[in-house]
Amino acid sequence: MSEPQTAAELIQQGLVHHRAGQISLAMDRYTQVLRNDPRNADALYYIALIACHEGQFQQGIDLARRSLSFRPRQARAHNLIGQALHRMGKIDDALQSFDSAIECDPNLADAYSNRANMLSELGRASEALSSFDRALAIEPNSAPDWINRGATLHGAGRLEEAIASYDKAIALDPDFVVPHCNRGHVLTDLGRDAEALASYDRAIALEPKMAEAYLGRALALKKLSRVDDALASVDKAIAIKADVAKMHEARASLLRSLGREDDAGAADTRAAELQSKKNEPSQS
Repeated sequence: MSEPQTAAELIQQGLVHHRAGQISLAMDRYTQVLRNDPRNADALYYIALIACHEGQFQQGIDLARRSLSFRPRQARAHNLIGQALHRMGKIDDALQSFDSAIECDPNLADAYSNRANMLSELGRASEALSSFDRALAIEPNSAPDWINRGATLHGAGRLEEAIASYDKAIALDPDFVVPHCNRGHVLTDLGRDAEALASYDRAIALEPKMAEAYLGRALALKKLSRVDDALASVDKAIAIKADVAKMHEARASLLRSLGREDDAGAADTRAAELQSKKNEPSQS
């Protein structure tokens, strides 16, 4: 007869399944641990993690807090609670959780990143940038943090710094499409339209179905007085994602530049329909 498996062995097996996306097998191992030891903080945390990934945020929070009741200084659990609270729209509580995670582990880059992203959403750019910089001091090779830092800088009007941040992300991962597209947006705002066009073209080469890049490309082409090419580009954007009002607005503007007033009016009408639909209250 084989020896009973220890909690550590079961959790390790659960993690192998978890990382492989075999969630039901992972849950089986974690729940086996809890049947023998209901106070096992590790098993509770990993089940909380699964609950949050499946969108069961309150359940995940309750499980993570139970884990903390048995092992209070778990930065990862506070960080997970913060992420779940953020998704639930409980902003102040989420920030407190990220702060608790950082207090438990001042070197947890993920907590600084999550805190920074939330602060950026709140328009608190200076605080967000401080958190991004702390995260990147710990994990300088995080392309997503460089991208999100670039977006925050762009929103704050610090355009050259935003480009530098996107360039860092591109250097780390040249095939990551987002920083190429975002870089195009900043270059367009700087009036560097030929460079913006090159960034959009690189984004489209990496992801041919990126509607946002085709739209940005169209706006750059228009500023370069290549209106026919711009119209072709915005039409590609609409072919990929037809239900975005700003794309039809851009198309209307381009058609009007070409003297096609009737077609421009139809595009304006479609844009207005989509905007009206977007603003309709949801049905309960």
